[in-house]
Amino acid sequence: TQNFWLNAIIQQTLGIIAVILLMLRLNVRLFAKPQKLWVLLPCLLVAVDNFQFYSYFSGNMSFARTSFWDITLYTLYNVTTGVFEEGVFRGIIFALLASRFGENKKGLIKTFVLSSVIFALSHLFNLVQGADVGATLLQVGYTLLTGGLFAFIVIQTHNVLLAGLIHGIYNACGQLMDNRVGLGTGVVFDAGTAVIMAIVGVSAAVYVLYSLYKLKDSDITLLYQKLGVFSKNPKQTSQTSQNNATNQAK
Repeated sequence: TQNFWLNAIIQQTLGIIAVILLMLRLNVRLFAKPQKLWVLLPCLLVAVDNFQFYSYFSGNMSFARTSFWDITLYTLYNVTTGVFEEGVFRGIIFALLASRFGENKKGLIKTFVLSSVIFALSHLFNLVQGADVGATLLQVGYTLLTGGLFAFIVIQTHNVLLAGLIHGIYNACGQLMDNRVGLGTGVVFDAGTAVIMAIVGVSAAVYVLYSLYKLKDSDITLLYQKLGVFSKNPKQTSQTSQNNATNQAK
């Protein structure tokens, strides 16, 4: 298990370096000082709630690997996974899709939805590695929702690294008791766990959708400027900004 973690950490770290260099070359500037950090609180709640609290406190799961190296490698494995995947899907693919739709709220919503769908469908590749069909389809379903959550973090904070961190925490909590890649004796997903996750998940979904509905045009314009080379050309962006300023003045 430690060898698995270490191999994944090395591969994903190289992938992170490659993705960041590509983003910088394409002028995608999603590494600046984050905006609206308060939006991370409900997102963090969803990530932490991915742990099966009800099952654990019912005595159905327990820790099996608790050494310093187990905990360190497991943590690094999940963080590098989250940052790499967010760099790919929210740092590059999201920006690419944004350039295909209008630089307005309607275009942003299309980008939000389609990028989440692509992220979810990418997990079908797990079938090639021998994953169970039912479990994979279930994973596609909930990654559609989490993909929207991570995209929301980028939209609000303009920082892909924060999305990667929340993504890593989400993965770490969900796999913590996995007996193959986690630190426990095996995940037990019972009715109590499902109810708690459903309540938190639905509440977060309502919050995300309402926040996107209330998003200001000036915030959208600033986001597209951060998306760099994939957004409209500088003249068009400048003209859009002037038009938004004029409309707000009126």
